[in-house]
Amino acid sequence: MPLVHVYYQGKVCTKNYKKGESLLSILQAEQIQVASPCGGNGTCGKCKVKVDEEGEVLACSYYPKKDIHVRIPENSNQAQVLSSNLLLNELQTDKQKSNSINEYGLAIDIGTTSVVFYWLNLLSGNIEQTRGIENPQVQYGADVITRINYCSDQKNLHNLQKLIVDAINEEIRNFTREKSSLIINKISVAANTCMLHLLSGVNPMPMALAPFRAPFTEAKKISSSVLGIIADKDIDVYLLPSASAFVGADIVAGIASLNPPGNIKNYLFLDIGTNGEMAVVTPDKIYACATAAGPAFEGANIEHGMGAFEGAISLYNKKGYQTIGNKPPVGICGSGLIDIMAFLLEEGHITADGNLNEDFVLASTEESGSACSVCITPKDIREVQLAKSAIFTGVKLLLQEADLVYEQLDSVYLAGGFGNYMNPDNVVKIGLIPNDDTVPIVLVGNTSGAGAVLHVSNEKFADKLDETLAKMKTIDLSMHPDFELEFAMNMYF
Repeated sequence: MPLVHVYYQGKVCTKNYKKGESLLSILQAEQIQVASPCGGNGTCGKCKVKVDEEGEVLACSYYPKKDIHVRIPENSNQAQVLSSNLLLNELQTDKQKSNSINEYGLAIDIGTTSVVFYWLNLLSGNIEQTRGIENPQVQYGADVITRINYCSDQKNLHNLQKLIVDAINEEIRNFTREKSSLIINKISVAANTCMLHLLSGVNPMPMALAPFRAPFTEAKKISSSVLGIIADKDIDVYLLPSASAFVGADIVAGIASLNPPGNIKNYLFLDIGTNGEMAVVTPDKIYACATAAGPAFEGANIEHGMGAFEGAISLYNKKGYQTIGNKPPVGICGSGLIDIMAFLLEEGHITADGNLNEDFVLASTEESGSACSVCITPKDIREVQLAKSAIFTGVKLLLQEADLVYEQLDSVYLAGGFGNYMNPDNVVKIGLIPNDDTVPIVLVGNTSGAGAVLHVSNEKFADKLDETLAKMKTIDLSMHPDFELEFAMNMYF
């Protein structure tokens, strides 16, 4: 059998392979992570690797026939740690009881793109460490639908579960290595509905098939040994409750964690991530939905898009760009993409209907940190239009359900790690949300993580989650009679 020699993270891995397999499949079988946001369908162009004597190839469409040497691009950067601007409510004063300084709780926010870990000392109630990584499941698809479809084979479901459990175990090993006599007493997890299914090993396939029901939405308590999570003793892992198949525990926990000022009665809660989840919150009811925003703002369908890693253009204006870590630019993350769209509109490079005549170069080949220039393409513009229209349409239809108009809102809360880095003015300029100066826009950070932290630190937070769920009504936008027309109309910038 022919051999593939893989040079990866300073190591060399040599394996036999069967002819007829794609290089991507061969690498994935060995748990070698290669970005593949489209799930290996050949549409995103992100799974580039170097094959000696042949140059750069797309791993998903390259079928080796002989011994080859493959070099995986080094990515020593971790996903940018999401901001933890936690709006902890009054429950903070009634902490989980602990008698030992060595007792810890772990709060985990599993996003489609990133995973954030919060380590809490249960005696002090303080967060001692926060760390973010890229969700290792990204290699099998950037969005939940691609990953759900991947689970049509039960073996693949186990593969995705193992990836996230291994990532959690690696985090536990890293943290406990630094602490002597550490005891983990509790783990709480907030995530969208699909990510909770993948963690627990429950097949999410029904979510992708009419009538789009999740096998479970209620809160779960599972022993760490059942999940395969390492601990000195068998402890409980709590999965926070979701509202529906596409309005997950991340949104429920996020809203429950907020403590708005007394004058904020009606507000829009918006998490502009891969799934585009949102809610209109009123004193008596919460109207929530998820939009088919796609992963454009996470970089997946953008030619030079990427996550929030070092070298990603995260800010752009007339003076030029700024990158994460002040490294030479290698791509564009979500906050930078919104800035670039606003700049191109203001300068007349793109029209209201999204027309861009040619690629707009942000960084030349000479100044970039890769072997090519970093630019925005006409196709990128269309991807942003689709995403922003889905979000704007969701906002409009939720307000309609709540019998409100945008001007009646007291505030807009932009949540999530990505939401925390956006320029609010540019969010309005490109039409993600309506333009009204009387409605303040507030960045509230990673509220999903805040909910997980509260659940670890305070036993009463479970009641707060139940209260939030009891008020929540989920809206299926795909069944809304006005959705298609509104979506088409809102494509314009």
